[in-house]
Amino acid sequence: MSIPVLETPRLILRGHRQEDFDVYAAMWADPALTRYLGDGSTKSREEAWTSFLRQIGHWQLLGFGNWVVEEKESGRHIGTIGFNERRRERSTELDGLPELGWMFDGWASGNGYATESLRAALAWGREKFGPVRVIAITAPDNIASMRVAEKCGFEIFSRGESMGRPRVFYMRTL
Repeated sequence: MSIPVLETPRLILRGHRQEDFDVYAAMWADPALTRYLGDGSTKSREEAWTSFLRQIGHWQLLGFGNWVVEEKESGRHIGTIGFNERRRERSTELDGLPELGWMFDGWASGNGYATESLRAALAWGREKFGPVRVIAITAPDNIASMRVAEKCGFEIFSRGESMGRPRVFYMRTL
């Protein structure tokens, strides 16, 4: 499967390449970035490699997944964003809904890159999935991520737990 390339005025969203792994692993090793994700822990290089391969496998098996977000001007890798099927244990009402997730390197925050790339992913999602509901899940103290979700039309659907940690569940229709 060919992974679509999306472009915005400042960004390129593209598939993961092997040469992206070092940056990916460094992001997952940074406790400032991982504190809001999963169980909040960092990943070893080996665990990051397994996660990295999952990025590619998502596209191959399901026809959707995460993109690398790259700054057009510099070519610098600034994060990842995309649609996931994580088979999380959560409300059955949320089963089967595409889940959007994102993670950006700390140096890139405050530039509007997350919002810009999320809007591009949502536009692609409308073409791929049609007018379906999609969800985003964040930690209740991840104010920046909550702000991005709300700027892009997500509304709080519920509050609960995921992976044993408090979460805010957002939803919107594509």
